[in-house]
Amino acid sequence: MESDKRNTPRIAAKGLKAKILITHSNRSIMVADVNLLDVSRSGIKFRMKKPLAIDIGTKIQLEIILPDSGVPVILDAVVVYEQFESEFGLYYIDVRPEDPLSELIKQCENRLSWTE
Repeated sequence: MESDKRNTPRIAAKGLKAKILITHSNRSIMVADVNLLDVSRSGIKFRMKKPLAIDIGTKIQLEIILPDSGVPVILDAVVVYEQFESEFGLYYIDVRPEDPLSELIKQCENRLSWTE
């Protein structure tokens, strides 16, 4: 089993859904009903219902609806992990402290259980 390379803790994202916008070669593909698996301050992991070939290094735009407020959080990320064309790990690009990521993490910490 590969060791976790994150230096921030992962939080289980039970029940959270997201939409993703995949941009590749100046073309965008919308994929809905993504199940978030875990969230951290450096990245996120999700599973799609249907397999989709996404290369490592592909830039992704995530739109996550915050569970408590219903406010959308939009984050840019790059694919760093892929398994069976349906499970992906992303690393955030250009996240700043004022970005809404802090609110997503806070709501996950308040509502969801920690993973090991």
